[in-house]
Amino acid sequence: MSNIHTKNSSLNCKSRFNEMFGDPVLNDMGWEIETLDKVGTIGRGVSKYRPRNASELFGGIYPFIQTGDVANSGNYIVDYHSTYSEFGLKQSKLWDKGTLCITIAANIAKTSILAFDSCFPDSIVGFIPGERTNNMFIHYWFSYFQKMLESQAPESAQKNINLKILSELKVILPPLALQNEFADFVAQVDKSQFACQIVIKLWRNSLKSSII
Repeated sequence: MSNIHTKNSSLNCKSRFNEMFGDPVLNDMGWEIETLDKVGTIGRGVSKYRPRNASELFGGIYPFIQTGDVANSGNYIVDYHSTYSEFGLKQSKLWDKGTLCITIAANIAKTSILAFDSCFPDSIVGFIPGERTNNMFIHYWFSYFQKMLESQAPESAQKNINLKILSELKVILPPLALQNEFADFVAQVDKSQFACQIVIKLWRNSLKSSII
């Protein structure tokens, strides 16, 4: 039941995006256009040490996420399954909370926003918005291009796209005030979804108690 509510919430937000901004692929509302690299800072994650699964890299206090964590998240990445040690951190980079994570290998162009500072490998790209956009807007904007980017990814042992392709994507740029209004709408939907999940959890717990 909670999964259905999550899906409906996402559809509501995408519908709202369409109402406010139109189709970003067609730009049917005639917004200003700029390439992604001109509206923020974009860069690949870092994981220099080999082998990547060396035990000395892990077990510390620094969150480390991978493509699956991004692909399986909603608007925000709120959980992680691995941590880097001090040694792991030295060969990587700690990205700030609020960074938009974009997968470029295996799962193509899946996006989610970090809810905590975290490291990630070069199969994930980090995007930090500049003064003309915000990450919730860019997160939903990406959803219109995800299938297209995935279909264009070269077939190999593992599908992937490069940083240049992402950097040159054309972004529509409605006024920042409108983008922020959309982000506020998403925040309200998220709040409603969280409240619904709490109610469902309490209902399930009471149902279990009555059965016992």
